[in-house]
Amino acid sequence: MDRYTIDALSCINDDYIIANHVISQLDVDMVNHYMDLIENSRSVSEPMPGDIIQYTDPYGEYFPHAHIEYIADGKANTCENAYVHICRNDENVLGFRLLSSGGSWANLPVSKMKYAGQEEKRFWDFGSGIYRTRGIDFYATVYVWMCDLNEDLFSTMTHNKYYLYFLKQGRNGDHFFLSSRESGDRAWKTEEELQAWIRTYRGIVSCFKAKQAVVWTYRERYHFVSPEQYENLEAQEDVMRMNGLRYCKRIYDDKNYTLHTYFVWYWDDPVISKFAEAAAKQNKIRKKYEINLWTDYRIKENACALRELREGMAEPVDLQPLYRQ
Repeated sequence: MDRYTIDALSCINDDYIIANHVISQLDVDMVNHYMDLIENSRSVSEPMPGDIIQYTDPYGEYFPHAHIEYIADGKANTCENAYVHICRNDENVLGFRLLSSGGSWANLPVSKMKYAGQEEKRFWDFGSGIYRTRGIDFYATVYVWMCDLNEDLFSTMTHNKYYLYFLKQGRNGDHFFLSSRESGDRAWKTEEELQAWIRTYRGIVSCFKAKQAVVWTYRERYHFVSPEQYENLEAQEDVMRMNGLRYCKRIYDDKNYTLHTYFVWYWDDPVISKFAEAAAKQNKIRKKYEINLWTDYRIKENACALRELREGMAEPVDLQPLYRQ
């Protein structure tokens, strides 16, 4: 990639400029020297420190920008999510060393890695400013490698992964708890409601163990639309939870394991330019698509899936192994 000038480096280092007042030519020379060291040391035949790994661990967790810190004995010391500090080291054959922070860390077999292309990556080092409270960020082109060690059904590259728990909570009844790294926690009091959620998101339940299981689901994409766009959309109407219950329309992309959910939210209004006025008007319109829990208590979340399960149009998932453990 092109080498930096004072102006180009200043554009991506606002925090440094605030703390140290100015990007100097010394900073530019340092960054461009690092870029030469990094980019001239890449190889398509083997990964190098500073390269990116698109890594899937044995449990299906996908890390698209894992970082190689160093390589020793055929293993790449890898950080799944790293903030990469680079510093000068003339004793190192590369001319630099990496001192990254982040986690988690793993030693991955280099023999399992395949070259996948190139990508710009962020690095940083302290600049020449008198206050060493901020570093200077810059980007250099490194090589990208794939390392797939997945032993599960799917990965988080294409699906969401949840952990399903079954707990008996005394007089409160049976509760099903679902947790995920990305999407927060959910709970249900009845299996029917849980089954409807699994059906809606095309869930696959596996790995029953110690009163828990893994659930792989389609990823969901929200689409905020105007009332006109919503009414003209040819899709099945359903019920979703978003600040309470509201009507939505859903379209399934089975090829890419994606659920597209459309609902009326704030939209561009060419007539009203002021946001506060447009929001006040749209809040009144949006209420038409909201479900009153007091008067419409019979309407449930994931209503389409509930109907399919009740009418035998879809088969429920066998959760008996969850009860028996």
